[in-house]
Amino acid sequence: MFDTRTQFHEYPDVEGFARYDVEIASSEMPSGASWLANCLLELDVALWKPWGADLREDWQSLGERRFRYVRSDEAWRRLLPSLEAGREFQFRATPVPRMTHAWPGTYGPVARTILFVRDPRDALHSLWHRARRIKLVPADESFERFLADPWFHYPVSRADYLAFWLRVWRVALAGREHLIVRYEDYRRDALGTLQRATAFLGLTATPAQLQAAVAASDYQVAREAEARLIDAGTVDAVFNRAGCAEEWRRAFDPDMHRAVGSRFAALYDWLGYAPDASGQARPGKVVDPAWIDSMLVAAQADQWPDDQRARLRCYFTAACTGP
Repeated sequence: MFDTRTQFHEYPDVEGFARYDVEIASSEMPSGASWLANCLLELDVALWKPWGADLREDWQSLGERRFRYVRSDEAWRRLLPSLEAGREFQFRATPVPRMTHAWPGTYGPVARTILFVRDPRDALHSLWHRARRIKLVPADESFERFLADPWFHYPVSRADYLAFWLRVWRVALAGREHLIVRYEDYRRDALGTLQRATAFLGLTATPAQLQAAVAASDYQVAREAEARLIDAGTVDAVFNRAGCAEEWRRAFDPDMHRAVGSRFAALYDWLGYAPDASGQARPGKVVDPAWIDSMLVAAQADQWPDDQRARLRCYFTAACTGP
């Protein structure tokens, strides 16, 4: 289902949708970006190859950008509850968003970018809970050990990967028309947050349509859909957890604060989050060409077009030297 070819997500490869015109990026840590994705579906925005998953066979084309969703097991409803088997959508011509977890510059440029973020403390905390539930790590693995372990095949820890991914995106966004959408804002004011996003995308909708999209995309709707999938045996573990904004304030003990450390301090400033509470000095910045090379290899940038690979190297270098 997931295509690992680095350029697979370059184009929608669906008749009537020649190219993506906006990128909606979020880290692979739980961030809530699927809420925005489902809201867009409810507003008849097509989501081709969401997060690199090839779902094109799950759709039956009825002509003139009208499609019927035909996947009978409805497994994707745990993330996108609007994907009910048999439901028909009359998709708009634009926008055509690329939902991605990728590094900036992985694909060709688009006109606009939305970066969907969550307080890194909560993103890492939520990932730790999820990883233990789905048995990615032992159930008794500590938060401190979890953050220190490598992020898949990358030569960095899970915590350092998220910090660097955000720093690289901060560099890339400086030259793009962009909007930052925060999980915390969506949880406090879902309708207002969707209004900001749709205005940025140039997407027209009535107040009633926006409210209906918010209602259909509510976390509880996805959680109930997931419960039915588990009962049916379609999926075997709870993926969605009842997280909340600023959960770290009540969940973290001193050891957990120390595990996160000060690596996100400047990012908290950038994103408008509460200051670092680890008590540690901010880390220094060092450009290590060998380390950058190893990160580029892990990102499979050796398979990219030369200009895109060179651009990512510039982003990586700038991210190593920025605040």
